[in-house]
Formats: sequence, C-alpha cells, structure tokens
Amino acid sequence: MDKRIRVFISYSHQDKELVNRLDQYLEKECEINVIWDKNLAAGSGFHEQIRDSIASSHIFMPLITKESSLRGWVHQEIGYAMALNIPVLPVTTENLDPGGMLQMIHAVKIDEKVENLSQFFNKRTFEILIKNTSSAPIFLCAHLPEERTRMITEYSDKISNIDEHGIVRQKGGLSSFHIPDDCIQKPIWSERYHPEIKSEYHKRLQRHERLALEKHAKTAGYKIIISPEYAINGRDDRAIVARLETLITFLEKSDNETSVVAILDIESSRESLTIVGDWFLAESVSFRKSDGFTNTFFTRDTFEIGRRTEDFECELKELLEQKKWTPENSREKAIEELKLLLNKYKT
Repeated sequence: MDKRIRVFISYSHQDKELVNRLDQYLEKECEINVIWDKNLAAGSGFHEQIRDSIASSHIFMPLITKESSLRGWVHQEIGYAMALNIPVLPVTTENLDPGGMLQMIHAVKIDEKVENLSQFFNKRTFEILIKNTSSAPIFLCAHLPEERTRMITEYSDKISNIDEHGIVRQKGGLSSFHIPDDCIQKPIWSERYHPEIKSEYHKRLQRHERLALEKHAKTAGYKIIISPEYAINGRDDRAIVARLETLITFLEKSDNETSVVAILDIESSRESLTIVGDWFLAESVSFRKSDGFTNTFFTRDTFEIGRRTEDFECELKELLEQKKWTPENSREKAIEELKLLLNKYKT
C-alpha cells in the first residue's frame, strides 16, 4: 500500500468525544489513517462524501451505542460497506445486540474512556482482518471517452479535496501528462489534434484530467509506462510534435526522487491503465481510432487495486532492467529518448 490503512468510523454525533479518543489511539498506536466526518470537505455533498469515503476505506468501523443503534443511517452505511465487500469491525461500549446485518459479526466491547484498546487493537489486527477478507471487486463502466475523462477527474479531485494524495501509476500511450495544462484557447490544443477539430468541451475535459492527476503527481510522485510508437502511429507530424513536446516539458519539471519512467519500445496492445495510490483504478478495454478509449472500468476496491499495483510494479521493474536504467535516472533517460524521437518529426 502507498499509504496507511484507512478505517472509516461511523457514529452518532452524541458519541463524538468517544470517537475523537478512538481516533487518537488508532492514529498514534496503530498507525491507522482514521476517516470520519471531521475529514470531509464542507459544502460538497455530505452524504455523497460519506459514500465515497466508505468505498475508499480498507475497513469500516461502526461505533454501536444506544444512540447510534437508533439511527437508520447507521444501518444504511453498514449495508453499503458490506455490499462493497469492505471488512466490517463493529465497536461498542455497551452490552448491545448489534442486530440487523451485524448480528453475525462479533462487536469489540471497549470502555467509554478508551483505556482498554490495547487489548483489542494493534496494527497487526487490521492487517490480518484485511488479509483474511475475500474480495469481489465492484466496477463502474464509462462507455464513452468523455465519460472516462470526467470520471478520472472526479475520482482524483475527491481524494485531493480531503487533502489526500496517491502515487499516479499509468500505462498506455504517452500518459495523461502529454495533455496540455495551458488554457484551451492556446495554439497547442489545435496543434495536438491537427488536422482533426475537437470541441471546446472535449478539450476542457482533457485539461481537467491533466490538472487533477498532476495534483497527485506533484505531491506523491508518479510512475508511468509509456509507449511512444503506439501514441504517434498514424498521427500527423504536427500532432506528434505537440504531444511529445508537452510530455517532455512535464518530465523536465519533475523531481527525480518522485518520478519513474519506463518505455515500451514496441507498439503494445491498445490499453490504458490509471491507478492513483490505492484510492481508485481505471482501465480501458477498447479503443476507437481518432476517438479515444471506450469502456473504461473503475473500481475503488483496495484489494483489487493492490493486486494490480503489484503487477504494474513488476512490469515497470522489468522494463527498466531491459534498458539498464534505474528508477533514479529513468526520467532523464526517457527525456533523452523522447527528444531523439521528437527530432525525427520536427521540420
């Protein structure tokens, strides 16, 4: 995992002081990233943020008390977490029968002063719970290229809006960082599509994707596997130059310590994979020439993301070894190769 285990706590506001003490213990003693409504941005759709936070958590921890057990939304959140196959670890301070969907799950009984937590919780407790949970990932599909771009932007922004960031891992073409970050009225946008004409709507969506992912890349770093031959095949020379120059400019401004670049020397299958930390994954499975990627599947399932991240890291390592590059010098080496390719198409 790129970051600590995330635990979402569901509770009644009458128990806020108790949750605060629980938060402090888990953060300090268990190195857990605790998420509750104090983390959520104001004015952004409270209930939607809760759903997003639960979906992006490794563990769902409902605090069951007399007050919370009377609230219907607690059971809705429990049902939502269980439907997403997120491990549920209920906590209570009283001799309560959890009832409902929790009746088959043992609740951990803690005292109200939160003085006996060490008996039940340590970092290993949560790691074992995650490891022993079977996962059946749930996916959403974006059928059109514009839907794909919009969803990548939304997923990325929801993470950065709560001041969290993840390493950007991408495979396919020249990555999102060959998209200009300039205003869409600038000539670079016409150049990159020449001789095609794209709508302002399309350009705006593309730019937002670049900016949203760049927030994560600047904070947490990026690892990209690019396939220049695939990206430029069949395109006009002006479009090729514009795209290569944009990517090179991005790479030149990056930090060696947080950037790794590998190059596929042959045209690979048409594919596009984007992973941001262990927050979300987007993979396109089909492509229409001159139109972009279609049928892109999104998931926030942390287990599936972890599995695919391991696959990505393995391929990245093999590609670097084939060229005798290191993670530390890969960015400069990639820039050198891209500039040689660029010179072939410059008039």
